[in-house]
Amino acid sequence: MNRQEDVLHQVARIARSGRDFFVEVYPGVIDPEVRTTFSYIAEVKERLLTDLLPWLTPPLEASIPPPGDSADHISPAATVAKAYADARKTFRGAAPAASAAALAFGEEQLLRLLGRAFEQAENQSLKQLLKSYHPQLVICREAMSRLRARQVA
Repeated sequence: MNRQEDVLHQVARIARSGRDFFVEVYPGVIDPEVRTTFSYIAEVKERLLTDLLPWLTPPLEASIPPPGDSADHISPAATVAKAYADARKTFRGAAPAASAAALAFGEEQLLRLLGRAFEQAENQSLKQLLKSYHPQLVICREAMSRLRARQVA
């Protein structure tokens, strides 16, 4: 797998980890504003994953190293997946801001890697696709930053 493919797979893995988190915890969220935000973020990630599928070779599932693979323990996707898994274990729907740091970290990493994928992309269609998701992912990141600010307040 070349560098561009690796970065695209990292983007897809982070998007999938995030989508799975937001979909799973959504039913327990009480605050209507947070529910709307989580729903939006899950939808953006689902669309991103769907749109990236044609660009992911090998397919996403085939690119995930087995648990314990030493090459994967330091990858951004593995780090974010762990952050989401830890947040999922401690998530409380009545106090979602308590998980905000992990969620903000995930959004920041996804946005950073999307930028890297854009810089490395040689195909103009792929560049346009990645560019089209940037503003949506900025909204997701900012929403998690606001949630994190609630925790501090």
